[in-house]
Amino acid sequence: MEVFIHTRLRNVRKRTVAIFLAAICSISAGIPRSLHSQNTAPITISFYSSETNINNFKSLKFEFDTYLSQFGEYKFQPFNNRDTFETYLSGHKSCAVLLSSWHFARIRETYHLKPIFVGVRNQQSSQKTVIVAKESGVTLDSVKNVQIASASSIEYTKNMLKELLPDASAADQAKILTVPKELDALMSLGFGMAKAAVTTAHSLEQLQAMNPALYKSLNVLAESKESLLLIVAISEDCGDQGQNISNLLQEMPAQPTGKKNLLMLGLDNWKPIDASDLLKLEK
Repeated sequence: MEVFIHTRLRNVRKRTVAIFLAAICSISAGIPRSLHSQNTAPITISFYSSETNINNFKSLKFEFDTYLSQFGEYKFQPFNNRDTFETYLSGHKSCAVLLSSWHFARIRETYHLKPIFVGVRNQQSSQKTVIVAKESGVTLDSVKNVQIASASSIEYTKNMLKELLPDASAADQAKILTVPKELDALMSLGFGMAKAAVTTAHSLEQLQAMNPALYKSLNVLAESKESLLLIVAISEDCGDQGQNISNLLQEMPAQPTGKKNLLMLGLDNWKPIDASDLLKLEK
């Protein structure tokens, strides 16, 4: 009798295990192939902007990773150094890259990048860079001798100075004070921390509303041509994932968390690249 009971128990266990395994296989068969592929390495979206001074890269990465995790195995990789960023692109596969239009024009062919979106801020997708000074004695000829505040990288700031100063070689002598935000660059003129600032026309408009007295005391010494805001580019060898990334980034402004992440980049929307944008990128 005892042997009979043990035999029955073994048979029950075997049937239970068989049913459990069959259920697992059935569930697995119903999972879309895209989810099975999530065990592969995450798809990388890289970010570096010479025009934007991000204060907290850890927070930026966390917020973007959290948002992107809704759509699959994606990884957001921000950089605060151009050389490190380009070294990463050389040795790793990044399906999408977010970078300044100035930088994009310089590396697009090297990394086979195709632009798909441009950032939008206050319904504008382009901006002008300006050199401003508070003291009447500071001119375009003498600005190379004074402290210049900027929220952009030193490399980008000096390149803008080369474009705007009468003597391009004078940009190499410029003394740059790097500050966290563009409004800080303008406010530094009021506090006497700098004698000139390289910023955007958009920031000047913000200053007019925030500090009318300081705004009226500033002189615009030079103004650049319009340049596009942040560019989203897809690697040409990314395959079908390029379209997937395009779709999920395009949806960002429509979702509260996506909108919040765009604001961290100083934007409020994306717009598809059109023919006129391509012409600006070629200049």
